Amino acid sequence: MDSQLHQKLAELHAELEQTQVLDDEARQLLGHLQRDIQAVLKESNPSTRKSLRERLSAAVGHFEESHPSLTLMLKQVLDSLAQV
Repeated sequence: MDSQLHQKLAELHAELEQTQVLDDEARQLLGHLQRDIQAVLKESNPSTRKSLRERLSAAVGHFEESHPSLTLMLKQVLDSLAQV
């Protein structure tokens, strides 16, 4: 896996662990993202990357207004995934 992508995923995972969310849907989305990130970090294959891209896209829409810095990180990881 690309080292820059690996670094961005690790940074995003750390950010997700610190993110405070209020609603159950957001908590569930963050949990899925964390699992998908761990899967890609362990074994990057087209299937795990596709799943992560789909969840990241959903998360961007969900957190755009409430967590702008998290949204920026999500977009950066999406860009990196698109280049792989």
